Amino acid sequence: MMTGRIRSVVLSAFAFALLMPAAARADIASGPDDVERARQLRAQAEALFDQPKEWAKAAKLLEESAALRAAADAEAYSCLLAAGQIRAALHDNDDATRLLSWAGDHALARGAVMDAAKAYAFAALTAVADKDVVRAKELGEKAKLLTNSPLLTDEERAEVLRRIG
Repeated sequence: MMTGRIRSVVLSAFAFALLMPAAARADIASGPDDVERARQLRAQAEALFDQPKEWAKAAKLLEESAALRAAADAEAYSCLLAAGQIRAALHDNDDATRLLSWAGDHALARGAVMDAAKAYAFAALTAVADKDVVRAKELGEKAKLLTNSPLLTDEERAEVLRRIG
């Protein structure tokens, strides 16, 4: 009976790991090779910043870099934010909203409240540009709720509220 339970738990954990998004799996197990690869991808992306025709590629490289980084790595947030802003500049607002929202989730999980609020506010704006009113409202509410945090200064609180209008 105990063997069956152990097998069931192991199989459930294995199935869960397989069904997890690649980014979530990377957050669990970022090794030294992943960290170095993430750095390389970011450097490749940054080398493309002055070439507007290559911005889509730069955004993809930044997203890949973020996916390789651990949950506690603030560089993942920076990569996601930059990738989202690039996508917004390319008028790929659906992807921009996705990436900026992911950046907000990442920052919030690390306890970086102001970073999360900024990312959610940016994501709300790209959702508006994409005419996704429901998503824009949801993201704006996330940003607004974060203004209640005692971790924000009055100036930061005002900045977030100004961004979400």
